[in-house]
Order: sequence, then structure tokens, then C-alpha cells
Amino acid sequence: MFFRKNIKIESLNDCLEFAFRMLEKGASQYRHAFHFPALISGDPHGVEARIVILRSFSKQERYLLCHSDIRSAKIRQIQNNSRVSWLFYDPKKAFQLRISGKAKLHTKDALADEQWKTVRMTSRMNYLTPLPPGHALDSASSGLSGSFSEKVMNSLDKDAGRENFALIKGRIENMDWLVLGMTGHRRAQFSWRKEELKASWVVP
Repeated sequence: MFFRKNIKIESLNDCLEFAFRMLEKGASQYRHAFHFPALISGDPHGVEARIVILRSFSKQERYLLCHSDIRSAKIRQIQNNSRVSWLFYDPKKAFQLRISGKAKLHTKDALADEQWKTVRMTSRMNYLTPLPPGHALDSASSGLSGSFSEKVMNSLDKDAGRENFALIKGRIENMDWLVLGMTGHRRAQFSWRKEELKASWVVP
């Protein structure tokens, strides 16, 4: 048995259920530590990590959802290499969760349309920049002119920017579970192959 800041672990199944509860809270609670994971993707030139917002999690289908501008570098990377990793950490619980698997992009389908409806108008402005994310600027800027921002906020066209909106749906294939403790850490690994789960304790 292992206790750590309200974490009671007696079995590998406890580990898995705790991880799923944390992901569910991360997807639904803005202030939860798991709401802001790092998404890691790469290409032949290297690997990049960035903080994203966990928009949805499905325990049954084992998927994670986040939003992106279709013009961003991570979209190009995922198009060329669908394998991605997600890193979650809760400092209060000293709990780290690493997830890897394949990601699928959704842009012009029902799932993307459904997610677009959840994007606030103030956030939709981010998809209206004339230049793509990462483009060099002469000075610090949102990429939108002040007059253009005001026009967008007052616009009746609620689908403005939809063409630049993309959804990243990551499948959980591997999970590395780690809790830090004063009397020793605890670590477990989980992997799914053709829906068959393999789980084991490993040295932290």
C-alpha cells in the first residue's frame, strides 16, 4: 500500500483509475494542473514541446483532445509523424503522467465542428491572424491590429476563423505513471495492444 497526498494505491488498477480521474478533472476543470499538459511532436529536424489545453478526455476510447491553428508547426509535424507524447504534472500531488500514442487531425468534420462551438469568441480571434503562428514580427503583437480585433469582436460572423481551426485527437497507447514520495517513489507502466492491456510496476 502507498499513500501520498490523498493518493491511496494498493494495485496497478488503482494507479490506472487514479490517472483516469486526473485526466477527467483536467479536461473539465480550468484550474486543475492536468488542464495544461505539454504536447510533444517532432520531425527530422528535432522535437518540440508546447503547453496546450486539454479540452476533452474519454476513458472508454482512451483519447485526449486539444485545439490548434491548422497553420502551426505541430500540425505539419503530426501530418508527417502521427506519434506524439503528452506530459502531465501535478506539483501538489508530486504526480507525473507521460502518455504516448498516435494522433489524428480533424479539420472539416463533425467532431471539429462540435469542438468549434465550444471555443469562446475571444479565443476565436486567435485563428484570424493574417500570418501563421511562429511568423517573425518587428515588435510584440497578437498578430491582429487593434481595429481588426474590435471589428471581429463586434462581428456577427461567428464562424470567422473556422478555416484555421484544427482538432488534435491523441490515442493513449502507452502510459508511464510516477508518484514521488519521501519514503521512495512509485512507478508503473501501461500499454495497450489491440485493446489488450499490459501493466507492470517498474523501478522509478
